[in-house]
Amino acid sequence: MYRLAAILLLSGIPTAAAQQSRCNAAEEQRAEIQADALRTWDALYKSYKLYGKCDDGAVAEGYSESVARILVDHWSTLPRMAHLAAEDAGFRRFVLTHVDATLDLKDLKKIRANAKTQCPSGLGAICGDITKEVGAALKEDGSLNIQ
Repeated sequence: MYRLAAILLLSGIPTAAAQQSRCNAAEEQRAEIQADALRTWDALYKSYKLYGKCDDGAVAEGYSESVARILVDHWSTLPRMAHLAAEDAGFRRFVLTHVDATLDLKDLKKIRANAKTQCPSGLGAICGDITKEVGAALKEDGSLNIQ
């Protein structure tokens, strides 16, 4: 069986696993339509599970906007993100990678302030990671020394 998979892989014939991990045009279109309009962690998680493999270009920018909107406008729901992330470490990485330099400077500053001053009890590690990602985004943007 392993030999057959190796032969298929080397021959360029896609295996079911390889086909499943690619984002097709229809999935990319659906992901792009919804990526920037997700306003709850559950909706973002569902989209991540369905279309996370499409996380590139315009879709990635949309996901970043959704992450920003949730963190800025619905900070009090961070425990829900922590719960989902505890069950799926990939989702935690997904959220953190979308705290990036594509976000509006005001949003980055608000997210950093929330993480530093309004971190829910028991979520210090997540708040620390968010603060770190904001710092990296500001550095990439050249705005590191902006208060």
